Amino acid sequence: MKIFFIGVGEACDSTHGNTSALVTTENNSRILLDCGFSVPHTYFRTVTDAGRLDYIWISHFHGDHFFGLPLLFLRFRQMGRRRPLVIVGQPGIEKKVSHILELSYPGCAEKLSFELRFQIIRSGETLSLDGIYWSASQTRHTPYNLGLLLNDGSKRLYYSGDGLYTAQVQELLGQGCDFMIHEAFTYVDEFPYHGSITSCLELADKVGVRQVALVHLDRDFRRNDMQRIQKITRNRPGTLLPVSGDALTL
Repeated sequence: MKIFFIGVGEACDSTHGNTSALVTTENNSRILLDCGFSVPHTYFRTVTDAGRLDYIWISHFHGDHFFGLPLLFLRFRQMGRRRPLVIVGQPGIEKKVSHILELSYPGCAEKLSFELRFQIIRSGETLSLDGIYWSASQTRHTPYNLGLLLNDGSKRLYYSGDGLYTAQVQELLGQGCDFMIHEAFTYVDEFPYHGSITSCLELADKVGVRQVALVHLDRDFRRNDMQRIQKITRNRPGTLLPVSGDALTL
């Protein structure tokens, strides 16, 4: 499994972009994890063979996680894409995506050169799509957010979206996980619906995940506390603070 970080920041982070990653699985499927405001421009600028995308995962319906979809679809249309594109997410995703597409480019949905297909998943469920297992669990966030565990038969990757981890998330990851991409908005849990470096690493230790990527840091926290953040990553082997353009293979 390969991971390419499109962006690693929160909604208003103009330096690091909205958090998103492109995952290439063992069977060579490509999955885009979230697609916020800033993601399409970075995606098309940095991803080789950008048209080769199979799935998009949307964790929740905040703009920095799914408002980039209309522009992504428009570019695919301009590129002459013909292959269907599968959008995976919580109930209501088809209505939400159709709504923002119509608001952004009225009538565009009927003019797309490819079919949009939707797969619904609920907390506690697992989907099997082309040999990849998708397991979802609700985090503590508003609006409703699903964390995702991807299992391609070789490696297991957890992507939190936003929010504090729950007992259900801990139970899911306790079944086995090789790598976590987790929101770490602040140093400790200051907000009721955002994770932190402390709680993220606490979760990793509880479930035995040795490799963790800290993303979606508050931009002021990242800037003002970088020395403390870097000390944490140095003292805990396997803890990464990625930036846009970083890539790794699990």
